Amino acid sequence: MKKLVFPFLIFCFSLLSAQTDKNVEEHQVQIGLPMPAILYEKGIGNNSTLSLEAITGLHIRGCSGCETQFGIYPILRGQYRYYYNMERRLRKGKNITGNTGNYIGGLLIYQGGSPLIGDIQNSSVLGVGPVYGIQRTYRRGFFYRLETGVTYFEDDFSRGVVLVLAARIGWVIRKRR
Repeated sequence: MKKLVFPFLIFCFSLLSAQTDKNVEEHQVQIGLPMPAILYEKGIGNNSTLSLEAITGLHIRGCSGCETQFGIYPILRGQYRYYYNMERRLRKGKNITGNTGNYIGGLLIYQGGSPLIGDIQNSSVLGVGPVYGIQRTYRRGFFYRLETGVTYFEDDFSRGVVLVLAARIGWVIRKRR
């Protein structure tokens, strides 16, 4: 039994050091604007993460001579991100804290059909597709993220491919590393 303790400890320490050698954050929570959002991002590899984001989306419909309607909808986004330029940023002495980098990934998005507030009844929307994005986090936790890609979507009435453009600003709630 004593002969197994030392190899076991070495194995445990190697796992711990592997965890701290990640370029991405172990866990990260972001609060976003302009529409209220909260995102949880988990590091799953040296340069890759999984994220889950709850957002409120706004839909406005109106025309001349008719009543303007609106709805605020819950949106759930799941995403895999691979930050491909972390090593280069480190070599150049640039910041990677808060998952600052460029990424490619896959997006899964779901929007509910019933509004939280408002009077427009839409159908539920489900979409999936590849994205490219940049994220920058600054010293006090302020961040911005820009993202684009194409998404295949389906709802009760139609389906197709649409262009995704997303912009988000906010604050990272975390410990400094």
